[in-house]
Amino acid sequence: MANSFKNSYFYIGYIRRVFLSLLLCFSFGLTDEFNATWIENWQKANEILDTLKISKKQKEDILNSIKALKENENELKEFETLSLCVKNGDIECAKKSIEKYPKLLSYKFHPYGSLLTATLKYKNIERNKYGFIAKVDFGFDEKMFDFLVSKGHRVYGDDMLPFLLLQNEAVSDEKCLEIIKKMRDDGMDLGIKMPYNENLSLDTVALEYYKPKTAAYILKNGQKSQFFNGFPLKIAYGHIMGFFNENNASFEKKLKATPKSIELSKSEKYKKFIDKEFEILKVYLKANGDEKFIAEIEKIFTELNDKESLEKLEKLGYKLKKDNLENIRRQNFGK
Repeated sequence: MANSFKNSYFYIGYIRRVFLSLLLCFSFGLTDEFNATWIENWQKANEILDTLKISKKQKEDILNSIKALKENENELKEFETLSLCVKNGDIECAKKSIEKYPKLLSYKFHPYGSLLTATLKYKNIERNKYGFIAKVDFGFDEKMFDFLVSKGHRVYGDDMLPFLLLQNEAVSDEKCLEIIKKMRDDGMDLGIKMPYNENLSLDTVALEYYKPKTAAYILKNGQKSQFFNGFPLKIAYGHIMGFFNENNASFEKKLKATPKSIELSKSEKYKKFIDKEFEILKVYLKANGDEKFIAEIEKIFTELNDKESLEKLEKLGYKLKKDNLENIRRQNFGK
């Protein structure tokens, strides 16, 4: 079992890019299709909705909203104006639209996130040679998000928005926790799976995107996903190995450190990176995560002669599998 987990996480950089591409597709690619042409073409709306993984109720709510806007041209124009106001971050403009037609916030016109999704920003997108998104500058219009919620926009309306919030680096851990709590109060099950990828759940995605406070809350109040216990392998072969690969200091086969990787492990850049890994590892252990896969992280630290990180593992309550730390101490201090 360990080997199957390990092999999966060797390709975590690839998986992560696919995941990011899929999320961004939903945040601004797919929702672009939900525009005025839907109002004019009822058949097209039905056909596209039938291809999406949404509930029967979600589909009915969207079709009812389309029907209502189709019957009221003034509201339709104002909805389009409101959408632009939100996209441009113009709160005064949005306020005028809502005051004119308060019902606009009750319309469910998008299957994934509605107007709240437009507060999540993505700029300077770079793709790799395979077409997947490799780099993106994240943004979050927190003031607009809070304004829409204060005016009555429902926080939880679908299962995609919480995942978009978790992976957006511009949404702080504290803000994400605040929103996830409101979503739970609004009826969200913390054990939901991401639409179109049932291998992804809130607990591991919160850990993956370095939101430890949010992850701790989800793990305390929800059920652990089937991939939770294997998360240390993601840290070892996805995060840590990924860090060395991205910095041109890859390990050799059979997890053998190279002079370049050992040199990098002495840098401030590495120490800052490892501190983040320990933050999420601490959450994992506090949630009674299985310790057996942490042995893979231990192997990496041992290869790097990283005494400080091995000591941190011990302080977290993890019992080192071998005399690795003592051997390193002897090498460093001649004992």
